[in-house]
Amino acid sequence: MPEAPADADKGPYHILVTNDDGIGSPGIRELANALRDVGEVTVVAPCGQRSGSSMSVTLGQGTRLAAVSEGDALWGYCVDGTPADAVMIAVEAFNPEGGFDLVVSGINAGANVGDLGHMSGTVGAAMAGAYYGIPAVAASLGGEEMDFAYPAAFTARFVETLQRRAPLPGIVLSVNFPVATEEGTTGVAIGRMGGSYIDYGYEEVEPEDDVRVFRPRFSPVGAHPPGSDTEAYMQGMITIAPLRFDWTDDELRRALAGRELDHRLERTPEN
Repeated sequence: MPEAPADADKGPYHILVTNDDGIGSPGIRELANALRDVGEVTVVAPCGQRSGSSMSVTLGQGTRLAAVSEGDALWGYCVDGTPADAVMIAVEAFNPEGGFDLVVSGINAGANVGDLGHMSGTVGAAMAGAYYGIPAVAASLGGEEMDFAYPAAFTARFVETLQRRAPLPGIVLSVNFPVATEEGTTGVAIGRMGGSYIDYGYEEVEPEDDVRVFRPRFSPVGAHPPGSDTEAYMQGMITIAPLRFDWTDDELRRALAGRELDHRLERTPEN
Protein backbone atom coordinates (compact mmCIF):
# COMPACT_ATOMS: atom_id res chain seq x y z
CA MET A 1 0.00 0.00 0.00
CA PRO A 2 1.55 3.37 -0.95
CA GLU A 3 2.07 5.56 2.11
CA ALA A 4 2.87 9.18 2.75
CA PRO A 5 5.68 9.95 5.21
CA ALA A 6 4.68 10.82 8.75
CA ASP A 7 4.53 14.51 9.68
CA ALA A 8 4.77 14.95 13.43
CA ASP A 9 4.40 18.75 13.25
CA LYS A 10 1.21 18.83 11.23
CA GLY A 11 -1.03 19.79 14.14
CA PRO A 12 -4.51 18.46 15.02
CA TYR A 13 -5.61 15.33 13.18
CA HIS A 14 -8.93 16.17 11.51
CA ILE A 15 -11.29 13.26 10.86
CA LEU A 16 -14.52 13.50 8.88
CA VAL A 17 -16.98 10.77 9.91
CA THR A 18 -19.88 9.80 7.67
CA ASN A 19 -21.96 6.75 6.65
CA ASP A 20 -24.83 5.55 4.45
CA ASP A 21 -27.16 4.25 7.18
CA GLY A 22 -28.03 7.78 8.29
CA ILE A 23 -27.03 10.18 11.04
CA GLY A 24 -29.19 8.33 13.59
CA SER A 25 -27.61 4.90 13.15
CA PRO A 26 -25.82 3.29 16.12
CA GLY A 27 -22.83 2.43 13.94
CA ILE A 28 -21.86 6.03 13.25
CA ARG A 29 -22.37 6.97 16.90
CA GLU A 30 -20.00 4.25 18.15
CA LEU A 31 -17.49 5.11 15.44
CA ALA A 32 -17.47 8.86 16.08
CA ASN A 33 -17.17 8.41 19.84
CA ALA A 34 -14.23 6.01 19.45
CA LEU A 35 -12.45 8.32 17.00
CA ARG A 36 -12.71 11.34 19.32
CA ASP A 37 -9.84 9.77 21.26
CA VAL A 38 -7.72 9.83 18.10
CA GLY A 39 -8.39 13.26 16.61
CA GLU A 40 -10.81 16.13 16.07
CA VAL A 41 -14.02 14.63 14.68
CA THR A 42 -16.60 16.27 12.42
CA VAL A 43 -19.74 14.23 11.74
CA VAL A 44 -21.66 14.81 8.51
CA ALA A 45 -23.95 12.06 7.20
CA PRO A 46 -27.19 11.58 5.28
CA CYS A 47 -30.35 12.46 7.23
CA GLY A 48 -31.80 9.01 6.52
CA GLN A 49 -31.04 5.56 5.15
CA ARG A 50 -29.17 5.71 1.82
CA SER A 51 -27.64 2.23 1.51
CA GLY A 52 -26.72 0.96 -1.94
CA SER A 53 -26.19 4.44 -3.36
CA SER A 54 -22.52 3.89 -4.22
CA MET A 55 -20.94 7.25 -5.15
CA SER A 56 -24.09 8.82 -6.58
CA VAL A 57 -24.62 12.56 -6.07
CA THR A 58 -27.65 14.84 -6.13
CA LEU A 59 -27.96 16.96 -9.27
CA GLY A 60 -30.34 19.68 -10.34
CA GLN A 61 -31.49 20.80 -6.89
CA GLY A 62 -30.25 22.29 -3.65
CA THR A 63 -29.08 19.95 -0.89
CA ARG A 64 -29.85 21.00 2.67
CA LEU A 65 -27.49 20.76 5.62
CA ALA A 66 -28.97 20.65 9.15
CA ALA A 67 -27.40 20.64 12.59
CA VAL A 68 -28.06 17.60 14.80
CA SER A 69 -27.93 18.09 18.56
CA GLU A 70 -27.62 15.73 21.49
CA GLY A 71 -29.23 17.43 24.44
CA ASP A 72 -27.94 21.00 24.40
CA ALA A 73 -24.76 20.12 22.51
CA LEU A 74 -24.10 19.98 18.79
CA TRP A 75 -23.32 16.40 17.75
CA GLY A 76 -23.05 16.61 13.97
CA TYR A 77 -24.82 17.56 10.76
CA CYS A 78 -27.09 15.75 8.34
CA VAL A 79 -27.52 16.21 4.61
CA ASP A 80 -30.73 15.44 2.72
CA GLY A 81 -28.72 13.68 0.05
CA THR A 82 -26.42 10.75 -0.60
CA PRO A 83 -23.34 9.65 1.36
CA ALA A 84 -21.11 11.14 -1.33
CA ASP A 85 -23.09 14.39 -1.07
CA ALA A 86 -22.44 14.42 2.67
CA VAL A 87 -18.67 14.16 2.23
CA MET A 88 -18.51 16.71 -0.56
CA ILE A 89 -20.65 19.23 1.32
CA ALA A 90 -18.64 18.66 4.50
CA VAL A 91 -15.43 19.50 2.65
CA GLU A 92 -17.01 22.66 1.24
CA ALA A 93 -18.69 23.76 4.49
CA PHE A 94 -16.37 22.67 7.30
CA ASN A 95 -12.93 22.11 5.83
CA PRO A 96 -10.56 22.83 8.74
CA GLU A 97 -7.27 24.65 8.42
CA GLY A 98 -4.98 22.31 6.55
CA GLY A 99 -7.95 20.23 5.37
CA PHE A 100 -9.36 16.95 6.62
CA ASP A 101 -6.66 14.35 7.18
CA LEU A 102 -8.95 11.32 6.87
CA VAL A 103 -12.50 10.36 5.98
CA VAL A 104 -13.94 7.41 7.92
CA SER A 105 -17.24 6.00 6.67
CA GLY A 106 -19.36 3.59 8.73
CA ILE A 107 -19.76 1.54 10.64
CA ASN A 108 -22.17 0.00 8.17
CA ALA A 109 -24.79 -2.53 9.23
CA GLY A 110 -23.89 -5.26 6.75
CA ALA A 111 -20.65 -6.34 5.11
CA ASN A 112 -19.35 -4.62 1.98
CA VAL A 113 -16.70 -7.20 1.20
CA GLY A 114 -15.71 -8.08 -2.37
CA ASP A 115 -17.78 -7.07 -5.36
CA LEU A 116 -20.57 -5.62 -3.21
CA GLY A 117 -18.27 -2.73 -2.45
CA HIS A 118 -19.12 -1.26 -5.85
CA MET A 119 -22.75 -0.76 -4.77
CA SER A 120 -22.01 0.34 -1.23
CA GLY A 121 -22.83 3.86 -0.09
CA THR A 122 -20.34 3.33 2.74
CA VAL A 123 -17.53 2.75 0.25
CA GLY A 124 -18.96 5.45 -2.04
CA ALA A 125 -18.68 8.05 0.73
CA ALA A 126 -15.07 7.04 1.31
CA MET A 127 -14.43 7.32 -2.43
CA ALA A 128 -15.82 10.86 -2.32
CA GLY A 129 -13.05 11.62 0.15
CA ALA A 130 -10.53 10.13 -2.26
CA TYR A 131 -12.02 12.36 -4.97
CA TYR A 132 -10.85 15.33 -2.90
CA GLY A 133 -7.45 13.74 -2.33
CA ILE A 134 -8.23 12.71 1.25
CA PRO A 135 -7.27 9.18 2.33
CA ALA A 136 -10.31 7.26 3.55
CA VAL A 137 -11.50 4.22 5.47
CA ALA A 138 -14.81 2.40 4.93
CA ALA A 139 -15.81 0.14 7.84
CA SER A 140 -18.62 -2.44 7.69
CA LEU A 141 -19.93 -5.12 10.05
CA GLY A 142 -21.42 -8.40 8.86
CA GLY A 143 -23.05 -11.20 10.79
CA GLU A 144 -26.31 -11.19 12.69
CA GLU A 145 -25.29 -9.26 15.82
CA MET A 146 -25.10 -5.51 15.24
CA ASP A 147 -23.00 -4.55 18.26
CA PHE A 148 -20.56 -1.90 17.03
CA ALA A 149 -18.36 -1.48 20.13
CA TYR A 150 -15.55 -3.85 19.08
CA PRO A 151 -15.49 -2.81 15.39
CA ALA A 152 -15.40 0.86 16.46
CA ALA A 153 -12.52 0.25 18.87
CA PHE A 154 -10.56 -1.71 16.24
CA THR A 155 -11.20 0.99 13.61
CA ALA A 156 -9.98 3.70 15.99
CA ARG A 157 -6.79 1.74 16.66
CA PHE A 158 -6.30 1.21 12.92
CA VAL A 159 -6.80 4.93 12.30
CA GLU A 160 -4.06 5.64 14.84
CA THR A 161 -1.65 3.69 12.61
CA LEU A 162 -2.78 5.77 9.63
CA GLN A 163 -2.22 8.94 11.63
CA ARG A 164 1.43 7.92 12.02
CA ARG A 165 1.82 6.87 8.36
CA ALA A 166 -1.10 7.72 6.10
CA PRO A 167 -1.88 6.11 2.76
CA LEU A 168 -1.36 8.41 -0.21
CA PRO A 169 -4.32 10.42 -1.54
CA GLY A 170 -6.70 8.46 -3.74
CA ILE A 171 -6.63 5.35 -1.54
CA VAL A 172 -9.65 3.89 0.27
CA LEU A 173 -9.13 1.14 2.83
CA SER A 174 -12.21 -1.07 2.95
CA VAL A 175 -12.41 -2.80 6.36
CA ASN A 176 -14.95 -5.58 6.93
CA PHE A 177 -15.76 -7.30 10.21
CA PRO A 178 -17.31 -10.79 9.93
CA VAL A 179 -18.67 -10.73 13.50
CA ALA A 180 -19.18 -8.20 16.25
CA THR A 181 -16.77 -9.62 18.84
CA GLU A 182 -13.05 -10.05 19.31
CA GLU A 183 -13.62 -13.62 20.52
CA GLY A 184 -15.43 -14.58 17.32
CA THR A 185 -12.74 -13.10 15.04
CA THR A 186 -9.94 -15.36 13.79
CA GLY A 187 -7.46 -12.69 12.72
CA VAL A 188 -6.76 -9.86 10.29
CA ALA A 189 -6.12 -10.35 6.56
CA ILE A 190 -4.97 -7.90 3.90
CA GLY A 191 -6.48 -9.01 0.61
CA ARG A 192 -7.55 -7.83 -2.79
CA MET A 193 -11.19 -6.95 -3.41
CA GLY A 194 -12.90 -9.89 -5.08
CA GLY A 195 -15.75 -12.35 -5.10
CA SER A 196 -19.03 -12.14 -3.21
CA TYR A 197 -20.33 -13.77 -0.10
CA ILE A 198 -23.88 -13.29 -1.37
CA ASP A 199 -25.35 -13.09 -4.85
CA TYR A 200 -27.51 -9.99 -5.16
CA GLY A 201 -30.12 -9.65 -7.86
CA TYR A 202 -33.86 -9.31 -8.46
CA GLU A 203 -36.74 -11.73 -8.82
CA GLU A 204 -40.14 -11.07 -10.31
CA VAL A 205 -43.15 -11.28 -8.01
CA GLU A 206 -46.89 -10.82 -8.48
CA PRO A 207 -47.76 -7.81 -10.64
CA GLU A 208 -49.55 -4.79 -9.27
CA ASP A 209 -52.28 -3.37 -11.52
CA ASP A 210 -50.71 -5.01 -14.58
CA VAL A 211 -47.30 -3.52 -13.73
CA ARG A 212 -44.39 -5.96 -13.42
CA VAL A 213 -42.81 -5.93 -9.95
CA PHE A 214 -39.33 -7.11 -8.91
CA ARG A 215 -37.91 -7.46 -5.41
CA PRO A 216 -34.30 -7.91 -4.21
CA ARG A 217 -32.95 -11.46 -4.13
CA PHE A 218 -30.08 -12.59 -1.91
CA SER A 219 -28.52 -16.03 -2.10
CA PRO A 220 -25.26 -17.42 -0.65
CA VAL A 221 -22.18 -17.98 -2.81
CA GLY A 222 -20.13 -21.14 -2.25
CA ALA A 223 -16.78 -20.40 -3.93
CA HIS A 224 -14.53 -17.40 -3.31
CA PRO A 225 -11.39 -16.32 -5.21
CA PRO A 226 -8.17 -17.40 -3.45
CA GLY A 227 -6.44 -14.49 -1.75
CA SER A 228 -9.52 -12.28 -1.92
CA ASP A 229 -11.01 -10.29 0.93
CA THR A 230 -14.18 -12.36 0.54
CA GLU A 231 -12.30 -15.63 1.13
CA ALA A 232 -10.68 -14.28 4.31
CA TYR A 233 -13.95 -12.77 5.50
CA MET A 234 -15.70 -16.13 5.15
CA GLN A 235 -12.92 -17.62 7.28
CA GLY A 236 -13.84 -15.26 10.11
CA MET A 237 -11.11 -12.68 9.59
CA ILE A 238 -11.27 -8.90 9.61
CA THR A 239 -10.35 -7.93 6.07
CA ILE A 240 -8.61 -4.81 4.83
CA ALA A 241 -8.66 -4.21 1.07
CA PRO A 242 -6.79 -1.17 -0.31
CA LEU A 243 -8.86 0.32 -3.14
CA ARG A 244 -7.87 2.97 -5.67
CA PHE A 245 -10.00 5.84 -6.91
CA ASP A 246 -8.27 5.48 -10.28
CA TRP A 247 -9.95 2.51 -11.99
CA THR A 248 -7.57 2.47 -14.98
CA ASP A 249 -6.34 -0.93 -16.17
CA ASP A 250 -2.82 -0.02 -17.28
CA GLU A 251 -2.12 -3.36 -18.97
CA LEU A 252 -5.16 -3.03 -21.23
CA ARG A 253 -4.42 0.66 -21.79
CA ARG A 254 -1.02 -0.25 -23.18
CA ALA A 255 -2.51 -3.04 -25.32
CA LEU A 256 -5.13 -0.72 -26.83
CA ALA A 257 -2.48 1.91 -27.56
CA GLY A 258 -0.72 -0.62 -29.80
CA ARG A 259 -3.71 -1.33 -32.02
CA GLU A 260 -3.35 1.78 -34.23
CA LEU A 261 -6.99 2.79 -33.83
CA ASP A 262 -8.20 5.37 -36.35
CA HIS A 263 -10.91 7.99 -35.89
CA ARG A 264 -11.93 7.78 -39.60
CA LEU A 265 -14.82 5.43 -40.35
CA GLU A 266 -13.57 4.80 -43.91
CA ARG A 267 -9.84 4.64 -44.33
CA THR A 268 -8.27 5.80 -47.58
CA PRO A 269 -6.18 3.27 -49.61
CA GLU A 270 -2.91 4.89 -48.55
CA ASN A 271 -3.95 4.43 -44.91
